[in-house]
Amino acid sequence: MQAIDCMFCGVELDADRAEYLEETGRPKTCKFCSVEGHAVVLMEYGHKTAGTIVRVGTNPEQIRLASRAYRRAR
Repeated sequence: MQAIDCMFCGVELDADRAEYLEETGRPKTCKFCSVEGHAVVLMEYGHKTAGTIVRVGTNPEQIRLASRAYRRAR
C-alpha cells in the first residue's frame, strides 16, 4: 500500500490507520489532527463467555440510558 500523509500536518500515517481510513472513507488525518470525538462503548454479554462491544452515540441521553441498561443487566 502506498504511504499516506496527514492532510493537515503532513505526518506519514501508520499502515493500520491508513487502511482503516481508506476503508471507511474518512478524511486522511493523523490522530492528533482528527476532530472526531471519542467513542463511548459498553460490553454486552448475550452469552456468558461471548461479550460484544456496543458503540453508543455521543448524545448524553443515549449514554445515560445505555449505562443504566448496562448496570441493570450485570
